[in-house]
Amino acid sequence: MIKSEQPAGMLLVLALLLVACSGAGSSTKPPAGACVRTDASNSVMLTADNLQFSTACIEAVVGKSIVIHFTNEEAAPHDVVVYKDSTKKQELGRSDIVTGPNVSTTLTIPPPLPGQYYFECSIHTAMNGSLVVRGDAPAP
Repeated sequence: MIKSEQPAGMLLVLALLLVACSGAGSSTKPPAGACVRTDASNSVMLTADNLQFSTACIEAVVGKSIVIHFTNEEAAPHDVVVYKDSTKKQELGRSDIVTGPNVSTTLTIPPPLPGQYYFECSIHTAMNGSLVVRGDAPAP
């Protein structure tokens, strides 16, 4: 009987580990390499589909405006709003609300200082992520 109980116990442990590891931790800083980087002009493509953004992390460079080309690939309305942080007290930019499928808009954020910012869909706030601006702050 001990042999038959061990595989069942191991399966239970594995199942618990999988559940623990699959939780969404949007408040944790994403690991290096997990962000979608902007191109040479500091632009990035972002889409919405299945009530989620195509990425939870965008990485941009300091000193240039950030341009987010946003496409809604589904019938539910979405937008992109960038805030200084997740308290949403200071808005840095807001796109138009677009209803798809395949309807686009563009959001331009004035050059922010280096740091980690927050973006979300104001209609579906579970759709959110981090905007990481890297580099040295420009001289005054």
